[in-house]
Amino acid sequence: MRYPRLAAALAVTGSMFMSAQLQADTYLSIGSNPVGNTAYQWAAGISEVVNKNVEGVNAAAEGTKGYVANVQLMLDGKVEAGFSNTKLAYEAHHAEGDYAGQKPGQIVGWMSIKPIICHVIVMADSDINSVTDLKGKRVGMGQPGGTSMLDADFLMRTAGLEPGKDFKDFRVKLPAMVDMLGDGQLDALIWNGSPPMPPVIKLKSQHKVRILDIPRDLSAKIRKASPAYTEGDLPANTYADQPKDVMSYRLGNVLLIKSDVPEDIVYKDGIINGFTIPLHPGALRYYREAGVPGIEEFAKRVGN
Repeated sequence: MRYPRLAAALAVTGSMFMSAQLQADTYLSIGSNPVGNTAYQWAAGISEVVNKNVEGVNAAAEGTKGYVANVQLMLDGKVEAGFSNTKLAYEAHHAEGDYAGQKPGQIVGWMSIKPIICHVIVMADSDINSVTDLKGKRVGMGQPGGTSMLDADFLMRTAGLEPGKDFKDFRVKLPAMVDMLGDGQLDALIWNGSPPMPPVIKLKSQHKVRILDIPRDLSAKIRKASPAYTEGDLPANTYADQPKDVMSYRLGNVLLIKSDVPEDIVYKDGIINGFTIPLHPGALRYYREAGVPGIEEFAKRVGN
């Protein structure tokens, strides 16, 4: 095992840190996404706080291909922790979906970060007013291997639309989709991300666009099919010229950790909103001692 016992000090998005006794030469690698992207910045910030405040620990942000890759890196024992979303976390913990055949319970929760909200964007003068109107259209779905692309596929299939059959799907990154929509090469783009997203801000500054409502009956089907999704709208005024809430649904951005990491490594405060899998015992221990509201109800719900 690459990591001896430690007690962590950590601060991220309002979380506070605490420190305790630990051995020297402790190493903690945190899988993120490509260098410079949001999750990499989060991982780098966590690592910096730990390294400055806890003697003997060497934490490092690891640039990776993203949330899908992070889960596999953890399962392969190449990183101790990593950012992902609640859908992948649920499937990995329960050994379902792409993780069928793995030993269940290897991946557990550490903390929840900012939620991910589904965006479906069209030009303001488009005749597209709902997800079902995307039949026969050119739709940006996100890049292969990205979690947003998987979410877009799930959304469209739940709406009864098969990629390549009922609509033309384009598998490219969000900045490319923004340019393609603005240039008339796409009729719509779908992206599941943490708002406000800079490429969407850029798009709205250059073009008149609309963010479509995702009807409650459709989001309810999505949430029923996968308990990792939760109800949640895009708040009014998240973007310019968006005076009302946009109906949508959410996933959680989460920091995950291997279940065999010693308990002291995650004995710290943090955030639990959005989790649908059990917490690491060290995280649960601290939440209980800190008197986090609703922690016992949460523990009972997820089977801690």
